Amino acid sequence: MLDENGFGSGFPQWTELGQVTGLDPLGMQRPIEFVYQSLLPGISTITLRLRYYSFFPWLLDAYARRNGSTDIEDFRVFQRRAEALFALVCSRGEYETGVAGIDWATRVLNELGDSPELAQVIDFSDGADPNAGPENRYLKNKGGAFGGIYASQLREMNLIRLDDPDLPVPYCMNSAMPLAEAMWSEIGDLAEVFLGAVESGRITVGELDQLAPIKPSRVRPGGAEQEALVTVLTGRHASAEPSDKLRRQTLLELLILARSLGRMPRTDDAKWAWFATRDQDDLASQTDVLALWSLYQASDLMRLAYEGILSAGLRLMKNAPFSRQTLPLLIADIIDAMGLDSTASLSETLDTLVAGGSPATLAHQAQSELLESEKTGENASEIRAALTLIASLWRKRQDYPSEIMEWLRAADHFRSYATELRILEEMMDRPASVTLGEIATERVIKRHLWVASRKFRNQKAYTFLMEPDDGMLRYRSGFTVSPSSPRIDQAVQFLRDAKLLDDGGPTAFGLSELERQ
Repeated sequence: MLDENGFGSGFPQWTELGQVTGLDPLGMQRPIEFVYQSLLPGISTITLRLRYYSFFPWLLDAYARRNGSTDIEDFRVFQRRAEALFALVCSRGEYETGVAGIDWATRVLNELGDSPELAQVIDFSDGADPNAGPENRYLKNKGGAFGGIYASQLREMNLIRLDDPDLPVPYCMNSAMPLAEAMWSEIGDLAEVFLGAVESGRITVGELDQLAPIKPSRVRPGGAEQEALVTVLTGRHASAEPSDKLRRQTLLELLILARSLGRMPRTDDAKWAWFATRDQDDLASQTDVLALWSLYQASDLMRLAYEGILSAGLRLMKNAPFSRQTLPLLIADIIDAMGLDSTASLSETLDTLVAGGSPATLAHQAQSELLESEKTGENASEIRAALTLIASLWRKRQDYPSEIMEWLRAADHFRSYATELRILEEMMDRPASVTLGEIATERVIKRHLWVASRKFRNQKAYTFLMEPDDGMLRYRSGFTVSPSSPRIDQAVQFLRDAKLLDDGGPTAFGLSELERQ
């Protein structure tokens, strides 16, 4: 959410179910998001380059020194011109990924031809103008990259102030000044080239080339800016909060994983490594952050299992005559696809499914089978994979101490790994076919209808995947089941930008950071 000035919201908070964004057909995403957002505070799925975390404090300090107007519109013009110019610099020569406005900048530079004169002038004031037509703006959001992406994360890290009632223009907190001062020091005379161009809204091609050292990948190893960025990123500064320390532990674990792999880790590497090797003794002796990442993965897998049942159920409904089915008949089809022993209890059924393998290994295999079945539309395979996931997660429950499970506490209308474990526990001695039918009915089908009705009532968003129709359920649309994206890729990129990580694993700087722990 953005406020009236185009600035993003701060630390993640529990919201009413109707305010949860995205499809989330069963309302299970928010507890999952809360866990991983708490473990990587200050990093989001759209904060793509670390150097913005020194660029924006420097820019706020420069604005205070050179302009000082408290009119938010004056600030926005300055900020947007700076962002547009930064995008032009990053598009010229060696292309930089993850830069806001880079597509616009590339189009502007392409219009100059293959070999423009170095003296050729680029007027970027119109593209940066927040009141220009959206087709011409470098970013459609009037808040720009600062307001729409980075401001909320900088605030979450206690680097900037956005909500001072006496000063509507954002400004640096004391903790951000080392970042600003380091960038002043690192770019030297280039600061005047950059800021002069921001004020005029014009830049020559030759000046763009001069400004190449400010690109995100050009943070100088061993320089003042690199040290300031690493200090803030890893929570080593004097004003570090407990949330900063959780981020530090996560980043150090990523460096440890990279060292063991001999390369940069990917999201799936981290998810399964941190999930697979944890048993109760390990969790008691390891940092909280590993237990919490394991809990995140368990929670996301439970969501996948339930959504797999929903997805397959929707296809079964779609293939029925007139794409309509009664709820009892739909549930009967789902249970039939599970291939259950009608005489076995739920406890016996779940134990059979996980016999001969570790919960983590079986869960990994089941997730792969579920996602592959989702692609090929094999209903029975997807439903059986979902059931194996549930069985694996039931066995995995004993690995999480009560203080770790407390992280999933939320209002009753949110569902999570914790809530579903409680439901399963109450059903263990009952016939599996009956209990799993109740889960498919109450926790999946009716749950979706309830979630969709809340979203429609609170947000006017029509997200029903099926609709009640004269005593039956009518298919409306399907959806794609997919694992969540918990900011790990962005954290890895930040470690790379900070010169702590490269293609071969931790750098000398990264190994030095590991020694500090």
